[in-house]
Amino acid sequence: MTADGKLPPSERRNYKNIFDALKRLAIEEGRKGMFAGLSPTILRAMFANVTQLVSYTRAKDFLINNGYMEDDINCHLTSSVVSGMVYSVSTIPLDVAKTRIQQMKSSEAGIPMYSGLVDVFVKTVKNEGVLALWKGFGPFYVRVAPFTIILFVVNEQLLAMYKQYVIGI
Repeated sequence: MTADGKLPPSERRNYKNIFDALKRLAIEEGRKGMFAGLSPTILRAMFANVTQLVSYTRAKDFLINNGYMEDDINCHLTSSVVSGMVYSVSTIPLDVAKTRIQQMKSSEAGIPMYSGLVDVFVKTVKNEGVLALWKGFGPFYVRVAPFTIILFVVNEQLLAMYKQYVIGI
């Protein structure tokens, strides 16, 4: 529904609300339409979580172990910014592909535009160039960076309080 406004008027679905969308999807596209883009969505979520957690931990360890920073809020902020950047760069191609699969329409003969995730990547790079996989990077980073920063800074603060007040370290 969010991406509908970005489509040309002739291609918009113009759902009134979530219930209208679910009803029309079930009637017009059936069960398959209800789950269009599910595989790339799951893959993207897994990849996003892994890259976010690993990049934060690696950045934090690098900064502390090489003497650039102490294990304090400044280190947590810096590591979070790095994590948000790595997360954005690595997951936005999957996000682009997921959105294209979810928005695709079949031809008049009933043939879908893409046969799967790999086909989206191949056709996108071939027709629009490799940078098309990172369309919308700026707004995407502006959206995920604050979340990533808040997530890890709050997590570190809660962990510190747990160690101090519960464990007694």
